[in-house]
Amino acid sequence: MRRITLISALVAAMAMLVVAAPMASAKSGGGTQRTIALKGSISFPNATGKATYKVNGSERELDVEAEHMLALAGKHVNVFVNGNKFASPIVGSLGRIHVSHSTEKGQQVPTISNGSTVRVRTLGGTLIASGTF
Repeated sequence: MRRITLISALVAAMAMLVVAAPMASAKSGGGTQRTIALKGSISFPNATGKATYKVNGSERELDVEAEHMLALAGKHVNVFVNGNKFASPIVGSLGRIHVSHSTEKGQQVPTISNGSTVRVRTLGGTLIASGTF
């Protein structure tokens, strides 16, 4: 009897997860999201980061984060997407940048597809970190 109760509880819990997952997706507005890792270059081997591209209907958002760039703290760097300058943030005191653009806020967001590139470079053009969707 105890075994049947345990099995019933597990089945009920799994059913709740199956129902809750689509509800969470619907609540967040649906759409798609792709994330890539940014890997450090020869000049900045410890640099890491990620780029996340979100599409929901006609709205697009691109977030680029990079860290472990302490030597560049207080300096501007350039973020390029598909070879075009996307942003020129200042590296924070902890060696990090974070750039977020959204069409919902009226900002320009490039269309990302397979093979799209993200590169973070110094103002002099030295590659810091890069990745490909």
